Amino acid sequence: MDEFCLKENIYHHKIRPRTPRHNGKVERIHRNDNERFYSFLSFYSLEDLRYQGSQYLKRSNNIPMQVLNFLTPIEMRNKLLNI
Repeated sequence: MDEFCLKENIYHHKIRPRTPRHNGKVERIHRNDNERFYSFLSFYSLEDLRYQGSQYLKRSNNIPMQVLNFLTPIEMRNKLLNI
């Protein structure tokens, strides 16, 4: 990861472990995943978990988000990559 960030001229700053107040976006995404995925579905095998997880990611990456100026994560990614 460090090599990639250096190559892409990205400043990468690590936070201390167990400090959720410094990591609000990640904590929010974990909460959303728990509410929308883990607590909602049952998994019958590791392969089933992987399949349902991939389906969940396809859906969630196509939901417009206010923080992204109401673009979907896929649209924002494409915009940043000039696709």
